[in-house]
Amino acid sequence: MTNSKLKFFIAGAIALITFSACNNANKTVNTKITDNSAQVALDWQGTYSGVLPCADCEGIDTELTLNEDLSYVLISKYLGKDNTQPDTLKGTFAWEGNNVCLNGIPQNERPSKLKVEENQLRYLDMEGKEITGDLAQNYVMRKNGNPTIEDKRWQLTELFGKPVKGTPESHYIIFHSKERRVEAKANCNIMLRNYTIKNEFRLKIEQGISTMMACPDDMEKELAQVLDQADNCSSDGKTLSLNKARMAPLARFELVQE
Repeated sequence: MTNSKLKFFIAGAIALITFSACNNANKTVNTKITDNSAQVALDWQGTYSGVLPCADCEGIDTELTLNEDLSYVLISKYLGKDNTQPDTLKGTFAWEGNNVCLNGIPQNERPSKLKVEENQLRYLDMEGKEITGDLAQNYVMRKNGNPTIEDKRWQLTELFGKPVKGTPESHYIIFHSKERRVEAKANCNIMLRNYTIKNEFRLKIEQGISTMMACPDDMEKELAQVLDQADNCSSDGKTLSLNKARMAPLARFELVQE
């Protein structure tokens, strides 16, 4: 067991003395499912990401996937440390009211309970209580994806600062949320790439495939460069931009009304 894991929540300056296991025999857990419970009312299945506080590192880059079959995958990476590989833990979880409890977490290593909220999970402390104070938001993990931009057709209107003349069928981008795949086109070929959106606007687009038609211009190559370089996106619901850091937008799009 590493010191990093032992000190997981010391950074929150919270005195954690006792450990509350998922299936504590000394406590009666209300597992009754009601219509307004998080398990029923919220679309909780999916992957959540966040950087949690760490006592002796820059933060713990954490990704937790909750599956409909009540299985989970927890991936943790300690930032700012040399030669550290992600720590992956797989197991099952149980519902306790509006909280989920991860089975298989080694005792006293890290908290195992999280409160399920709208499009986010909130880590609870070792006693299963909500963390309060100035650091409270540091223990929240956001659901991957962004409904504001996903599953919509966006027409390309500007590329590297130059206006683009096209149509919604010939120059566009679509983020398909179910497949986590970007579909993009700039004149002739369709490009397909996997993508991840974390914390609503952090964007990562991977290499992918494309049809192989000969194109009359270099616009497709430029759009491919945008997909390679973009690391964040922004949208007001009517316009979308793909950006690199805080520089000027690499590409701009307008929502196509269906």
